[in-house]
Amino acid sequence: MAKTATAQTRSFSKPVLDQTLTIHSQNAQYVLQRGHSFLLVVRALYALSVVLRIIGEDAEMDQIEALVSERIEAVAKRLQDEHTRLKALADEEGGVPIPRYTHPRAVTLQLSSPQLAQYVRLVLLLDKTLMLLDGLWFAGVLSNKQRKNATYDLRRLVYGLGRSLIDLERRARDSALRAGKQAELQAADEAVTGIATGSLVDEQDEAQALEPPPAATVDPTAIERSTEDMQVEDDAEPEAQAHHAALQSISAK
Repeated sequence: MAKTATAQTRSFSKPVLDQTLTIHSQNAQYVLQRGHSFLLVVRALYALSVVLRIIGEDAEMDQIEALVSERIEAVAKRLQDEHTRLKALADEEGGVPIPRYTHPRAVTLQLSSPQLAQYVRLVLLLDKTLMLLDGLWFAGVLSNKQRKNATYDLRRLVYGLGRSLIDLERRARDSALRAGKQAELQAADEAVTGIATGSLVDEQDEAQALEPPPAATVDPTAIERSTEDMQVEDDAEPEAQAHHAALQSISAK
């Protein structure tokens, strides 16, 4: 009986949207490729959009979903503003050539939630903005230092968003666990492995990342972080700090 129930749970038919995209710049690829972070973003957004909405408290999930939307929209605006600024610089030059990239990566993703679709659009906008940035660099409008600093800031913006979404889901997950919903969360973690495919992580890393999580509380922050992970957090901007303060107030309730 237990085996039948497990099989039925794992074969549950979930709605997904398949999207094939090409990422040109290395730094945009990095957002999808770095360690297990993208897989954790997939899991976090699926849990927030579907699982925790079903098993969580409506009032709390309304607050959390509002924070998710605000954070994604804020990053989208900043990326769009930067693209507009760079486009104005290019127009002043009468246009700049967009370079060819030596190793573009085509990837098909299974989008499991509207919020994940929004996050992927941010990665595409990041790639588009970095291509324009490189064009300005080739045209001599930007110096080596300006290009390096702008590239780092743009990548950190999207990468930092992913980390904050993971942190937000962890706090909502802790709340559900305190409410005795451990079995539901474990089932959700098993289900999400099938829709996390298609990222740019290495095959070996992907196999490790898709191993079923332990029954105990899953804490994405317990995964070993790179030096850049810690740098992103150490360099958190004022609005990011305010965002984390808001999350802590919700978790404390």
